[in-house]
Amino acid sequence: MRHVSRLFLLAGAALMVAVLGRAVFAQEPIDARINALELELSQLKVQQLQLKKESTAAAAAMPSFSYRPGNGLLIEAPDQSWSFRTSLEAQLRYVFLSGRDQRGRSQGELEGRRFRQFFFYCLNNCLWEFEAALDLDGWGGGNAKDAFGTTVNSILQRGAVYLHGETIHPWLPTAQFGMHVQNAPSGSLARQGSTTVGAQAEYDLHTGSNGFNTGRAGSGIVLNWDDRPLSSIGIPGRIGRFQVGMSAIAEGEDGRQSFTDRKDFNLYGSIQPFSQLREQWLRGLIFEYGSWFCNADNRARENGCNRYRVQDNARGGGRKSLFDTGNRSIGDGLHVAHGPGVVYSVDPYTFRAMGSFQTSEDRGARTGKKRAHSFLIGHDLFLWSPKGFLTGSATTANSILVGTHFERVDMSCTIGSRCSSINSGDFHRISVLLREWDLWYFIAPRMSVGVSVLWYDSSNLRNGRNQEAHDLGLCKTSDLGTGRCRNGIGGDWVDVFLGWRYAF
Repeated sequence: MRHVSRLFLLAGAALMVAVLGRAVFAQEPIDARINALELELSQLKVQQLQLKKESTAAAAAMPSFSYRPGNGLLIEAPDQSWSFRTSLEAQLRYVFLSGRDQRGRSQGELEGRRFRQFFFYCLNNCLWEFEAALDLDGWGGGNAKDAFGTTVNSILQRGAVYLHGETIHPWLPTAQFGMHVQNAPSGSLARQGSTTVGAQAEYDLHTGSNGFNTGRAGSGIVLNWDDRPLSSIGIPGRIGRFQVGMSAIAEGEDGRQSFTDRKDFNLYGSIQPFSQLREQWLRGLIFEYGSWFCNADNRARENGCNRYRVQDNARGGGRKSLFDTGNRSIGDGLHVAHGPGVVYSVDPYTFRAMGSFQTSEDRGARTGKKRAHSFLIGHDLFLWSPKGFLTGSATTANSILVGTHFERVDMSCTIGSRCSSINSGDFHRISVLLREWDLWYFIAPRMSVGVSVLWYDSSNLRNGRNQEAHDLGLCKTSDLGTGRCRNGIGGDWVDVFLGWRYAF
């Protein structure tokens, strides 16, 4: 038994030696494979780092894309050597106008009020900027060529070059020059607020009918100092804009000549004296003032200040001239229009007030003495948004904006033989009132649908066949010529707009 046990022990030992030996020999190729894999992994890591560097460099060389509602799409080079921005402003509305449809006073007709495409090109960190804008609307206005082929106009909304001097020194202006430039009144918040985010349907009746309108000028040069802080002189605010311009205001359409050496000038300034304060009840206060100095010249082919006129806010063939001295009715000399304004904003409310005062040198005893003045008071309030009552903004979907405003325009022509013949001789002075109520719902950032109700009241209107009182339904056809519709009859009427608007 003792010998058998020894044999078993020797056999077990031999078996263990054989197993251990095989394990040792097997370990050598596993280690080699592990080392090979580790080497391959390190090489892959080096390649990955190299690819990452190359992709980072490629991404850095690619232009960046950004979008801001209302400001459009911006494509910009990484070194800011160039950029391109495009935006769109669109406004469509169904109109329901008092009066006769055969005279343009439509009921339920779709009006393309605005459809404008903007393109901006920048060079050298936007030291140089070029603006080209197309005016593709013109419902009844005849842009390019009207439906009857009788009117041909340019469809250019803006054609301007900007030299941004503020990129060189903070107090240098932006110089704007070109064949279709823009003057400050279009930037006035008191006149309307905004065509895309304010409540008011149109510009005020007075300035919207007399030269300034949207502030366009056919050609010229304008200097702008925008968004300049006043803290260096101890005022906790900023200059919103200071502007000096010499341009063909309301004339020289898209670079056409006016055929006169008498230039037109404008000045404009807006200031927010408390904008840098934390106190919300003060920082939203804005004061503004604009002046237009027009050298009336009846030798010229075009003249931006050649008449006094008040029109309603309809467009196309249905727009009515409630008071009109007639084309080229202003005598030579200096024509001046002044417009102060105040805007006060504290979320979610905005108050607006403005005035306009218009006088003319009006040389010539027969031309008559003409004067005009007006004022406007408006209120805008964001009533509700998903954040709750009395909250909201134009960039917050589901916001509700309500607004109302009142304006009055007074015009007159006194002294001189021509006054007795204007407005068909029916009257030579007028007072026009407009009360408006607006409701807008923002279905997306900068996109809204709403309704505007406009109630007009005019002290006088022309009363002949197919004239204003007849077209507006204030004089019946059966009453014409019978004396029941008196000369210079006054009256009131209501227009309604159902609108959709969007600023990309």
